[in-house]
Amino acid sequence: MFEDQGKRYMTRSIAETLHIEIQLFLWSLLDEKVSKEEELDYLQVFELSVKNGKQCIIHRQEQPPNKQQWIVELQHTKPLNCTIWCMDNGSEGQIMLYPSDY
Repeated sequence: MFEDQGKRYMTRSIAETLHIEIQLFLWSLLDEKVSKEEELDYLQVFELSVKNGKQCIIHRQEQPPNKQQWIVELQHTKPLNCTIWCMDNGSEGQIMLYPSDY
């Protein structure tokens, strides 16, 4: 899952409200896992929150169970509180969306 970087999409709400710095960071987290040959579920969940003025990102998946946390100092935007999904539906590609977009 998430190997084909050429077929990445986002919903209109992501494009309009989520700064490109955060979008690229989330995709890079997935790319790093792919490069390490970690097993990824079709649904990747990113829970974003603000901690001490920095972006806290909890990245989790159900199968196989995995959860990691990052604290990031953003350079070009302010940290957010939201949940973002990245889904890989095979040959059709990958999409970044808010749960409310589903």
